[in-house]
Amino acid sequence: MVLSMLLPYMVLALAAILLLRRKHKPRESSLPAAPPGPVGLPLIGNAFTFFGLLRHNPHRALARLAGTYGPIFSFRPGTTCAFVVLSSPAMAREALAEREAALAARFVPDSVRALGYGAGSMAFLPSSDPLWKQHRVTAGAFLTSSRGLTATRPVRNRHASRLAVRLRARSGRPVKVGEAVFGAANNVISNILFSEDVVDDDLAGVQGERPPPFERIVGVLFQEWAKPNVSDAFPFLAPLDLFGSRRRTSRNLAQLYELFHGLVDRRLASGENHGDMLDAVLLERHAKSQLTRSDIAKLFTDMFIGASETSNLTVEWATAHLLRHGDKMEKLRAEIAASLGSKDFVEEGDLGNLPYLHAVVKETLRLHPAVPVVTREVAADGVSLGGFPMATGTCILVNLWAIGRDPDVWPDQPEAFMPERFLGAGAALHFRGSDFAYRPFGAGRRMCPGLDFAARFVPLVLASMLHKIEWTLPEGMVPEDVDLSEHCTLVLKLAKPLIAVPVSTP
Repeated sequence: MVLSMLLPYMVLALAAILLLRRKHKPRESSLPAAPPGPVGLPLIGNAFTFFGLLRHNPHRALARLAGTYGPIFSFRPGTTCAFVVLSSPAMAREALAEREAALAARFVPDSVRALGYGAGSMAFLPSSDPLWKQHRVTAGAFLTSSRGLTATRPVRNRHASRLAVRLRARSGRPVKVGEAVFGAANNVISNILFSEDVVDDDLAGVQGERPPPFERIVGVLFQEWAKPNVSDAFPFLAPLDLFGSRRRTSRNLAQLYELFHGLVDRRLASGENHGDMLDAVLLERHAKSQLTRSDIAKLFTDMFIGASETSNLTVEWATAHLLRHGDKMEKLRAEIAASLGSKDFVEEGDLGNLPYLHAVVKETLRLHPAVPVVTREVAADGVSLGGFPMATGTCILVNLWAIGRDPDVWPDQPEAFMPERFLGAGAALHFRGSDFAYRPFGAGRRMCPGLDFAARFVPLVLASMLHKIEWTLPEGMVPEDVDLSEHCTLVLKLAKPLIAVPVSTP
């Protein structure tokens, strides 16, 4: 334990010694003027900030630094590129909209390079890359376009109803809410991709059962990709993989790739056509593209991570807040009951008559954007942000979490859960709106590819969980006991999984 705590500092000392021996001193005249920020040490820069403040809940650490240095500040960990942090709607607009073309790339952590994932992933390829464009078109046909979303509506309705049936069957017994929703979301995505379930959702969320393998794998990947890594601060140490992050990432990615390769092989052997994304990708590969099996596996990995995890986390956060605020829970259940009447299950077509439901989802995403800090990388010379010139390779961090809680932007109790702020005039705030005070999915071409899917599936699942189901806390707990502590990897989740008790009602 002591060794693991001291390792980052031992590595920093080693890096400093190596750098001194190399006598490498960049010419001051070649360095552009930088935004304000914490003063760095000779040679190692702000590496202690990188390994310390950013190790746990970096969105909060960056927000605290913004309180000191302003809506744009910078730091340089080690010998790598500078990091510039943006924490206001105006700065977010400048980076994600006005300078979008010049910020077409994304910082690729060393762990993401495992098994070549970063070089073929839609999440990390530059938006100018032909493969990125091809993947976005393919994903958009099923997860973004109106036609694709309409075609896959029966899949979402079916799995939301299945989730409701399972929860009603467990009436009176504790359920791990996030895992139950994760199982449903993953099966929806897997059916859209290749017409199969990948999670035994009869067990997903059952207390005492191990989390589904997919959840464990995705959790490890997010943990490794977000963890401050000496290889990112001192790239010349990357071949050593001192923290073992790339090795752990490789093992977990290999498990996903093996699954996806097997699905491709079975589809090719059967010759069947299901009209799903796998058929579309194989047809495209045969007709004109140079897609490899590895490209297909990376695309499917992107899809699972981008769509299912967003849905799972948002529903869990919303349920936690509703359990803490019983009056808002009852207000939402009453709206659903009045709108659906005697219907047994919620369908997507019912959602247009549930304004408070959408307000709850929007407020949840304001407080807890699934990805609290989005990244970009300066890909061209001559770019400036906030009046400061940005060198090529500079990593841009946009703190969506800080913007969503900024008292200058949200003056009415910004830390409070108040869905009512999205009713009336507030209903005009949309995920794709022009107001950069509220962009929980990011903006521009690199906006979360799962946005449109999540905008339909999250309210559908939440309504399905509340229709004809009351929720209580485990014995001995009161609403104030619901723990809203955060744990942030690349995504923002509850530090402790939410456990609640569904009670079926007539």
